[in-house]
Amino acid sequence: MFLSLLLSVMTALSFNGDTCTKKLEEANVQLCGKEDGDWVRHFTLHVGQQTYAFPEWEHVNDPKVIPQLHSVDVTKDGKEDIVVFLVKARGNGTYKNEVHVFAHHENGIEEMIVEDPRTVVLKSVKMRETDEGTELIIDHVHALIPYNRQGGKGVKVTFDRFLKYALDKQKLKAVLLLERKKGEYIGSLIVTYEYKDGLFQGTHIDFIRH
Repeated sequence: MFLSLLLSVMTALSFNGDTCTKKLEEANVQLCGKEDGDWVRHFTLHVGQQTYAFPEWEHVNDPKVIPQLHSVDVTKDGKEDIVVFLVKARGNGTYKNEVHVFAHHENGIEEMIVEDPRTVVLKSVKMRETDEGTELIIDHVHALIPYNRQGGKGVKVTFDRFLKYALDKQKLKAVLLLERKKGEYIGSLIVTYEYKDGLFQGTHIDFIRH
């Protein structure tokens, strides 16, 4: 399944009192943070001999879901970029993470803007009710979601309960779930990003029925 291929597992290490990801040796990059109750905060990103502080970052303090660090060419310019995933919420049918992407420059690293996938979906996906169910329209693709047996109508895009950024074959993607009611997920909207005009833009949306 697509979701099972999205994230690689990294080992949490103790490093001068911090909780760190395994160092990416070839890229000489490591991410560290400090435990603060239910959260990991006070993150530092070590790139070569430079250290960058991100006091505003937060990640749930859960040994099963540690921060993720990747070195991969997502901008397709021939140079590897730094990609960080932090989990903001997890459990009881809810999952939400955020992504930070950095490009290397002569004077250090620079974070690049990633378009919010919720905005991409709202601009690109249309829904309309029919006698048989809800018709989902993405570009020229039409998908019918039948009403349930209890006669319940309506499908909403789940923004607050499930949003997952991830890497798939060196492409940045985001997954949003459709639910008929709380906890009844009926499909995934997968947004694929391309680096264009100085930012990551959602350029393609796939729909997968559950």
